[in-house]
Amino acid sequence: MLCEVCGREIRGKPYKAIIEKARLIVCGDCATLGSISWEYKPPRSTRPQSVRSPPKRRRPATTKPSSSPQEPTMELVENFGAVIRQAREARGLSHEDLGRKLNEKISVLKKLEGNKMTPNNKLVEKLEHALKITLLVPKTERKFPKNLLVTTPPSKTLTLGDLIKHKTPSSEETK
Repeated sequence: MLCEVCGREIRGKPYKAIIEKARLIVCGDCATLGSISWEYKPPRSTRPQSVRSPPKRRRPATTKPSSSPQEPTMELVENFGAVIRQAREARGLSHEDLGRKLNEKISVLKKLEGNKMTPNNKLVEKLEHALKITLLVPKTERKFPKNLLVTTPPSKTLTLGDLIKHKTPSSEETK
């Protein structure tokens, strides 16, 4: 065993001393530097001490999530930022007032109104309740006009080259 002050091997009896408010295991020479609180007794066991495992965490008593991931049935309205801004202004609230009411940062509210941030479900519920608006609507399949859809024959797969329109240099550009 080594002295925690001088670093030499302790010959004889190790002492537990308090030196400058630190409890240290020291040799007899270094024990005089502080006050001896008690003598150190080595552990009786000859086998090395094992590392204790952390305590097991309790799981909350909730139902287990379903094993199959389900697609969300609700989605945010497309222009949620404008809806939030209009409702806030209609109630005569400033960003600061709404932030205090919802316990949210003003910067978060400004980002939401600018569509720079998407709110989580908890924030959506707070906004809907405070502003008396609806931000979540049932999810619908988006229908695209037929002229926007790219159709390819079933035997050929679509590649990037199929989507790019090639420009041919005109006679003026080559000069």
